[in-house]
Amino acid sequence: MVGRLHRLGRAWLLPAALVGGAVVLGLVTAARVAQDPPGSSVLSSVALGVAQGLPLVLVMVRPMAGFWVSILVGALVSETVRAGGPGSVWAEPSLLVHLGVLAVVGLRCRARMLPVLWLATLLAGAALVQRMPGLNASPDLVEMSTLSAVVLVAAGAAGGRRDALRRLAAQERISQAERAHRSVLEERARIARELHDVVAHHMSLIAIQAEAAPYRVADPPAELARSFATIRASAVEAMTELRRVLGLLRDGGGPMYDLGEPSPAGVSQPQPRLAEVAELVAAVRAAGVEAELSVTGEARPLDPGVELSGYRIVQEALSNVLRHAPGAGVRVTVEHGGDTVTLSVVNGAGDHPPSTVDGVGHGLVGMRERVAMLGGQLSVGPRVGGGYAVTAVLPTGPPEEEG
Repeated sequence: MVGRLHRLGRAWLLPAALVGGAVVLGLVTAARVAQDPPGSSVLSSVALGVAQGLPLVLVMVRPMAGFWVSILVGALVSETVRAGGPGSVWAEPSLLVHLGVLAVVGLRCRARMLPVLWLATLLAGAALVQRMPGLNASPDLVEMSTLSAVVLVAAGAAGGRRDALRRLAAQERISQAERAHRSVLEERARIARELHDVVAHHMSLIAIQAEAAPYRVADPPAELARSFATIRASAVEAMTELRRVLGLLRDGGGPMYDLGEPSPAGVSQPQPRLAEVAELVAAVRAAGVEAELSVTGEARPLDPGVELSGYRIVQEALSNVLRHAPGAGVRVTVEHGGDTVTLSVVNGAGDHPPSTVDGVGHGLVGMRERVAMLGGQLSVGPRVGGGYAVTAVLPTGPPEEEG
């Protein structure tokens, strides 16, 4: 909220300054016109005062229109104040108004327009000098040309820096979006590699059972044998496609785990199960961290995808504790419900600086992808008083009835 108010205040700062300058310089112009020449009407003084402040207001919405109005009104006011006598080429209020207009236009226009603006100002001053016969106005003309050049250069540099910062911010936003998208894709590929063995195992069972089923029935009908043969052929074809697609993902390299040994290249390792969470907690405890494990409810065999995803979620949460909260105690809870399993990893505040070594996974991205794949719920966030909590609820389906 404070940041938004600060940005809002900065956005209104320039318009407020321009309006304030228009009012002040308009009043000064009206007063000068009322004095020189003597006898000027109040109406003409007020009209010229309003006209003198107009460019500072107009330049906020129409920069180039404000520039040309500034030149025309400045020339008119300067001629009126001088009234054919000695004086400055540009009246002081006109000079200040035009420099303010140049600053705003220089900030908003392209760099190649800056020399055009300076040349137009110079030509306007030269035209005014031609109406001052017998007077040496060269110093005034040089002064106006120098001041306008300095203002335009400064405004152009500020505008270029602003545009560069905007481009950098836009590129950074695009880079962050690309990195986030790439992280999601990499994590999905990692999950697919791990689930390759699970899917291939089930497809192999289907193929084997379809091949063996006709031999378990004496004199099976030909239609039944053909049906089982079709099932087996479909399963074999599916496994072939799995080798072509998911097998390529596995060839990209097996996953590396923070709390275990890396899988040797090209070797298919048994996929971990939820019961092996106790080994993760033991590894954390061996690293000098106070770690506790609590398992409630009646444990039962679960779907291999749930087993694998639950294990990986706890593994990543414990790895995050070691990296981001060194020295903090951690409690892992596995609660088996009727048709869900709830995993909770809660740690306190660390007493050492966080590790500067990046993890090999994608942390919360991987957790969210695994939970979303199973249709579960994930809750992560800091705890009151320090620490962090990760809670995942994974659906497992109703318990299977025996017999």
